[in-house]
Amino acid sequence: MRLSRISRAVAFCLLPLLFAAAVLAAKSGASASVSLNEKTFDKQINAHRIALVKFIAPWCGHCKRMKEDWDAAAVDLSGQKDLLVAEVDATVETKLRDRFEIRGFPTIKLFVNGKPVADYNGERTKDALVNFVRRQMTPPVVVVNSSAQVSALNVDKERARVVAYLPETLSATERAARLTQLEQAARTLRELFPDLMFYQTSDVEAAHALGADAHPALAKDTAAIVVARPHTESESVQERVHIKAWDAPGAAGTRQDKTEDTTEPLQQFIRLHAVPLVGEISQATAELYQDIGNPLFIMFDDAPHKPEQKGVSIMKQMAKKYRSRISFVLADAEKLARFREYIGCTDGRRFAIHVLGEDSNFIYDGATDEASIEKFISDYLDGKLQPTLRSEEPPAENTGPVQVVVGKTWDQIVMDPEKDVFVEQYAPWCGHCRNLEPAYEELARKLAPVKTVVIAKMDATKNDAPGEYKARGFPTLLFFPAGSTKKSIRYEGDRSVADMLSFIQKHATHKFTLPSSADSIETEKDEL
Repeated sequence: MRLSRISRAVAFCLLPLLFAAAVLAAKSGASASVSLNEKTFDKQINAHRIALVKFIAPWCGHCKRMKEDWDAAAVDLSGQKDLLVAEVDATVETKLRDRFEIRGFPTIKLFVNGKPVADYNGERTKDALVNFVRRQMTPPVVVVNSSAQVSALNVDKERARVVAYLPETLSATERAARLTQLEQAARTLRELFPDLMFYQTSDVEAAHALGADAHPALAKDTAAIVVARPHTESESVQERVHIKAWDAPGAAGTRQDKTEDTTEPLQQFIRLHAVPLVGEISQATAELYQDIGNPLFIMFDDAPHKPEQKGVSIMKQMAKKYRSRISFVLADAEKLARFREYIGCTDGRRFAIHVLGEDSNFIYDGATDEASIEKFISDYLDGKLQPTLRSEEPPAENTGPVQVVVGKTWDQIVMDPEKDVFVEQYAPWCGHCRNLEPAYEELARKLAPVKTVVIAKMDATKNDAPGEYKARGFPTLLFFPAGSTKKSIRYEGDRSVADMLSFIQKHATHKFTLPSSADSIETEKDEL
């Protein structure tokens, strides 16, 4: 809607006043964010249609860094009717912390009509927070009553769509339960799919017009959820449109403090089929593919804006067959160079399967033809492939106090049954690893006379430990006591020479006493 000239003038005059109010609020320490406790929480949440609640810990650095943006967002949103922006000190309100299963700080939860429906995982800036709330205040689902209405809406067929078909034969209770479930799923998923539209109709012709076409699986008297991808993809209706019979949602629980689990199967079905047949993996889409949970079949492309057509064509054919079990994606080889190196897809190799949860990789090293690639995928799904482990060549000399381990020598050095082995997995760019290096070298020098103990390190950006020992962060310190069956013990203590030495002495199979010349160890602990 266009503003009249007078309205624009009034708005322009008010801007300085609004800006000044925000500045004064920030300087005075005031905030439009309401502080909640156990006594006030339910009353305040239930009194507002939409509530955004931040759970914090006063000592949390991330909480401190986002405070200014949070307060500014609260001021910006303070004029919105039926909206609450609030925060909870979870270190004081421990019952609220446990009730909502808060595991980290800050945790930001969205409540709609008194119930938690989604966690906010976006950027912690004022603009991102404001835009998130404003999106959530718009209706998540568009109700369409006829095919004529669809024509009037001018539905964009270039975008994926979700259509909920609810036949008139459903009771009012069944209809309300499904609509609640759909709205909750829509609020969560539109943060991952900004362009995804959600519709609801009880008219079969309207459902067809919205994207279901003449799909035979859409039955007039059966509730269904339809996911339709754009017409531009070279697929048949059955390949492009996916329909799932919509069973009645599970009985709602009596507790109102947890997000309902009944939406997860619905969300997973939508996530799986709303993504393009061959998508793109990037920082922007990583969370989406993480949520889908399938292994990724990746093609690294040096020219992503004009991808190599033969590879893309094969990927699309494979996706039609295997998309329910594997997600097929393209990756910008230049922008994701570190990720490509981490996977080990180098030396001209472009295809790999990356298993997100396990962080394991299977590198394809064959010809670029459909039959060969399909056999690789089929062998992976049948469990016939072993993960590809990266490895540098072993060093020509390895006589320093800290022994160098590479992928090829892990079993030889770390799993040696005769030795107690303490191994660090590090990344050259990791600041914590660099800070640890002097103490780690000193530890190795102290223990050099003890021939049953090995202090080792491995560059985990170029070498892989076996799956169960693979580093998830840096540095990762593992101790393997000597014995025929070696099992690791994770070191999570202070990274000082004294504490690391004490840990090794406690857990070593071969007990030892340091020579008197090595006894004078600094007891002061290093702060990392």
